[in-house]
Amino acid sequence: MQNFSLSANHCGMFVPDPHSTPFRHWLVGAVIVVGILGGCVSHSAYGEQPLVYLNIAALNDFHGGLYEERVAGQPELAIGGLPVVVSALHHLRKNDPDLLVVDAGDVFQGSWPVNKTAGAAAVKAFRYMGVDASAIGNHEFDYGKGLNDGHPLRGALEDAAKNAPFLWLTANISVQQGDVWAPYQPQGILPWTVIRKKGIQIGIIGLTTTETPTTTLPKNVADLRFEDPITTLRTHVPQMRAAGANVVVVLGHLTGTCKPFSYVEPGEPCTPDGELGRILTELPPGFVDVIIAGHTHSLVAQRTEKTFVLSNRSRGHIIGRLTLAVGPSGIDPDKSILHKPWALTHRPLDPGCDGGTYDIAPVDVGGVTLTPDSHVVEWLKGLESRAGSQCDIVGCSDEVLNRNRTTESPLGNVVADALHHAFPDVDIAIQNSGGLRADLPKGKIRRRHVADVMPFDNQTVLLEMTGHQIKTMLRIGSSGAHGVLQVSGVRYAFDPAKTTGSDLNGDSKIEEWELDKLCHVVTDDGAPIDENHTYRVVVSDFLLDGGDHLAPAMTGAKVVERGGLVREIIAQYFRSKDPKCVVPTTHSPKTFRITPGPCTP
Repeated sequence: MQNFSLSANHCGMFVPDPHSTPFRHWLVGAVIVVGILGGCVSHSAYGEQPLVYLNIAALNDFHGGLYEERVAGQPELAIGGLPVVVSALHHLRKNDPDLLVVDAGDVFQGSWPVNKTAGAAAVKAFRYMGVDASAIGNHEFDYGKGLNDGHPLRGALEDAAKNAPFLWLTANISVQQGDVWAPYQPQGILPWTVIRKKGIQIGIIGLTTTETPTTTLPKNVADLRFEDPITTLRTHVPQMRAAGANVVVVLGHLTGTCKPFSYVEPGEPCTPDGELGRILTELPPGFVDVIIAGHTHSLVAQRTEKTFVLSNRSRGHIIGRLTLAVGPSGIDPDKSILHKPWALTHRPLDPGCDGGTYDIAPVDVGGVTLTPDSHVVEWLKGLESRAGSQCDIVGCSDEVLNRNRTTESPLGNVVADALHHAFPDVDIAIQNSGGLRADLPKGKIRRRHVADVMPFDNQTVLLEMTGHQIKTMLRIGSSGAHGVLQVSGVRYAFDPAKTTGSDLNGDSKIEEWELDKLCHVVTDDGAPIDENHTYRVVVSDFLLDGGDHLAPAMTGAKVVERGGLVREIIAQYFRSKDPKCVVPTTHSPKTFRITPGPCTP
């Protein structure tokens, strides 16, 4: 349990436990705060300028996080769950009614009811949470047309934007309109906005990663262009300041992070890599005041010169908190307070598929006593009844089936085998590691477990591919730009230390995904892949459409047959083993499917 509690002083600031480390950090800036006429002001060290304190609660990568999850290695502890998240935000808002609640994108794609409603349930969840604004993440494009007769590629997102009680923001997406490119601004989506709280003009701008075309279904964004985030900020931030913004907050669904100490403890301040790092190093100090970052599911809580950076895992597990000291000329970083991230850990409350009722008695949540929101509990019950039961047992496993993005994994092997099993005449089955979003437990496997592993509506596709195309796939997959490709029917080795490559897309550059770390590829019987031979290969439509930068490998691939959804194929595979449990491949050097290490002759 974290050693702090939250209460509000007369200024509406969040006050940690007096005996905690956060309190000692808080005290430095907080001792100067006094309440005046029911407001909250102090005086800047630079003169008699009044300061107002703005409280921010930050989330990112909600991914339809309606349900609590058990903490790894601590089965007596759960984390998150919408009834708890809503109660936690109500608690913060009770302390400060002017609380600003923002999210850094990937609202969609996760739990079964959210997928079943093409994102509408996530929008309703954000209504309960009282979110003010959210960035658009790459997975906001996953549902395509959605359930209504809207845009054929982005109907689900655009319906959600029209119906949302909050603003969706992205400033760096353009849409092709004939021969010109125009800002992507359907109803409910803006590049930036200015919100007024406590007399402060808060400019909020959204950014979406340029990786989006390879991290959602590429066809859904084929007519969109994702502009450079730094260039975008250079264009729009001066406009926001000119419009009166005292504070500029970036909601950035971007690449780049720092290494945390643990799931709930941020690490030492660092200069992030990726797009996030570029913002902090290529723009002048203080060009933006706050960055709420998403996409990497990491944990960051740091100040870099005059800019605060927060990133808070995913699925509503952690709420990031910041108190900004704001004067007429902007923020005073030295008097602002970066709070310890609030991990929403608690005893298990949701009975799940075991039967019983949700426990709505007061509970300790990361050091604060809260009562789970009963209205949300009732809404979830109704939502589940409409979406259909996910408690049906489809099979069992003799052990926990874990994921691994850097080499083969028990779960990756089982999913690749499931694809192979569904198409008995295929030679090879390939599944991208990034598509596997949860581990499978030991024991009973229910439909909800399978939906957690594969929340995407990816369809299986049987292809005819040459050996050369297969080797190109595995080369890109082992480059380090994305997770490795999990396989069945083939084995391969790669050297993570290799740094050479070649231009695969003709842009005269060699990017990370174009590095060639592949050593060799052989079939299960040890025969080298013949570059000129045609093989039958099953993949997902995400990979066929060029996801994870695989477009160069898919050029010329012949579609033979389209099959069922990947998650249904996984469920069928578990059923086929009944009454026995699925047993993952026993690992030994002779049976490794993927071998990272120095290349050997």
